Amino acid sequence: GLDAGYWLPKVSQILGVKCREALQRLEYKDYLRLECEVWHPWEKKALQKLLKITDDKTCEELQKNNSEKTKRRQEVAKQALKDLTEMLNSHSHSQDAVREKAETLWQAMEIPNEFWPPPKKPLADMLEGIHKQLEQQELSAGRRENIPDTEVLRRASGGLALQGIYRSSRPEDVLAKREQLLRVPEGFQLAGPEQGSLLERKEFLSSASESTFTKSMEQLGFSMSVSANASFWGISLGSGVDHSSSSPSQDTHQSEQSYFCITMYQYIPLASCCFQRHQLLLSDAALQELQDMEQLLSFTQEDKAPQLDRCERFFSRFGSHVNQGPLHFGGIFWWKASTEGFRAEQQKEMKRQTCEALNSFVGASWGGFGASAAGALDVSISSSKDSALGRARESSHTAIQLYAVNTGGPPDAASLPQWKTGLVSDNTTWYVIDRGFELIPVWDIIMYNHHKDFKSVGQISKALRAAYKELTNQSVGTIFGEELGNAVQEARTFMGTVKNWEVTVDEKKLLELMRLKDDLNAKTRNPSVWINVCLSDKALQDFLVNTVRSCQESPPENTSSIKVMLRSLLDPHIYSVKDFPDASFIIKWIFKTDHQHPRSPKVTHLEELIKT
Repeated sequence: GLDAGYWLPKVSQILGVKCREALQRLEYKDYLRLECEVWHPWEKKALQKLLKITDDKTCEELQKNNSEKTKRRQEVAKQALKDLTEMLNSHSHSQDAVREKAETLWQAMEIPNEFWPPPKKPLADMLEGIHKQLEQQELSAGRRENIPDTEVLRRASGGLALQGIYRSSRPEDVLAKREQLLRVPEGFQLAGPEQGSLLERKEFLSSASESTFTKSMEQLGFSMSVSANASFWGISLGSGVDHSSSSPSQDTHQSEQSYFCITMYQYIPLASCCFQRHQLLLSDAALQELQDMEQLLSFTQEDKAPQLDRCERFFSRFGSHVNQGPLHFGGIFWWKASTEGFRAEQQKEMKRQTCEALNSFVGASWGGFGASAAGALDVSISSSKDSALGRARESSHTAIQLYAVNTGGPPDAASLPQWKTGLVSDNTTWYVIDRGFELIPVWDIIMYNHHKDFKSVGQISKALRAAYKELTNQSVGTIFGEELGNAVQEARTFMGTVKNWEVTVDEKKLLELMRLKDDLNAKTRNPSVWINVCLSDKALQDFLVNTVRSCQESPPENTSSIKVMLRSLLDPHIYSVKDFPDASFIIKWIFKTDHQHPRSPKVTHLEELIKT
C-alpha cells in the first residue's frame, strides 16, 4: 500500500486534508495535484482507489446521466402534451387548469418563463409545432456517439485546447489561431463542468465590435470574452456596446451607416479539465523548433537580432503561453438580430423593434411561439422633422436580419431543444467554449518538464523570456507556487470572518471586500482566487444577497454607491461561479437603471471609488 509517512504530509500540505472523512469529498482535480508527487506507476492506481476516482466515471458518467435526464424530461413533455391536447378537445376544463398543464409542458421542455406565450395566445395553434419539436428531439437522442476523452481533447474546435496563445497587448495577436503547442497529457480525463448553463444577451452598436466579440468567444471562450477589460492579460478586447472604440474617421462612417445588433446565446458547458503543470509537454513540432533554435543560439551568442527574429517566429507559429484552464467543452446556440442604415433619431425605435423581433425568434426556436423563419424582416419607421418648407413627415423601410447559428452540437438541428439533445448525447459534436483565465508561459514548461530535451534548458528559457519581454513589453511571470498559495490562504481566512458579519447594508464591509479583491489580483494577476474561493463561498453569497434585499427597501438615491461597489466586486466574475443560486437576482438589481438619477460612474478599482 501507500507509504503513510510519505503521503499523509503530502495530502495535508497540498490539499489541506486533516482527517479521513475529508478524503471522501475530494475530486479528480484534487487527485491531479497529488499525481506529480508519485514515484512509481502503481502509486497512481493506489491514489485513485484511495480517493475513489476509479469508481467515478467522471465525464462519461455525467454524460450518461444528462442523457437519462433529457429522456425523462421528454417523457414528461410528451405526456403533458397528450393531456393538454385532450383537455383542449374536451372543452370541459377551466382556463386555469389548461394553463397549468401548459406550464408543466413548457417546464419539461426547459423553456424560460420570459418566452412562455401570453395567456391570450391560443394554445391549440402551438400544439403541432411542439409535437414536431419533441419528435426532432427523439431523433437527435437516437444519434448517440461517444469517443474517448483524449479524442475529445484532440478534436474539439480543431484541437484548440492544445494550441498556444500569443499574449500581447494587441487583440489581433491574442485572437489569432496558433499551431498545436501541447501533447495530449498522459492519462488525460475530463471531469464534470465547473460552470452552469447560462442564457446571455449582448448588444452592439458597430459591426466591428460584434465581430470582435464573436471571434473572442471562438478563440478565447466565455470567461475572457465577457470581461469588459482583460487588464490582467494586458489587453482590451473592446467587446460590446459600452466598450467598443473607433477612430474619428470610423465614427463618421458609423454615423452615416448606423448599425445595431443584439445577440442572445445559450451557453451549455458539459465537461471541463484543468491542465496541471507536471502534465504539460510540448508537441513534437514545437519541441523541434526550439531545439533548432538552441543550435542557433550556440552560434549567435553576441548577435541578438537572429535570436529575437527566431523567437518571434516561434511565438507567431505556436504562441507564448498555454491556457491552463479551467477549460470547458460543450456548445453555444446563438440567435442574432441586426439592422443598419437608419438615421440617428430612429435608433431608439429600431432598437425596440429589433429586440422584439429577436424575442419572437427565440421563442419560436424553443417552442414555436413566434415567428420561426430566419431571414429578413421588413419594418417601417415614420419620423417627422422641421424644414424650411414647413413640417414634413418621412417614412423609411429598414430590414431586420434574423439568424440562428451554433457553436458545436448537431449542425442540422432545426431548434434549440433538438440541438441541445444532440449535443448532450454525442460528444463528437463538442467544442471548446471556454479556455479560462490561467496562463503558463512556454519557458516555464521547458524549465519544469523538458530538462532532457535541451543541452541547457536555462539558456533556451532565458532567451525566450528576454525576447518575449522585448517584443511585447509584457510581464514574464507565472502565478504558480508560493504567491498563489498565499493568495488562496488569505482569501479563505477572510471568508471565515464573513460568516460573522451582521446582515445590514454596510459600505465599510463592501470596501473591505474591494481591498481584498484588489490585493488578490495584485498577487496572482488574475481573478481565479476571487472567483473560486470568495464568490463561491456560501457566507459571502448570503451577505451579498441580503445586502441587495435591504437596499430594495430603501429609496434609490440612498443605494447608488452600493450598486457601484457591487458592480466592481461582481461584474463579470459572477458569471464564472458554478454554484451561485441568486446570482441573477443580484445582477438584475445592480444593473437596473433609475432614470431620475445621474448614471453612476464605472469603477474597476478601489482607488477610483475613493476619488468619486
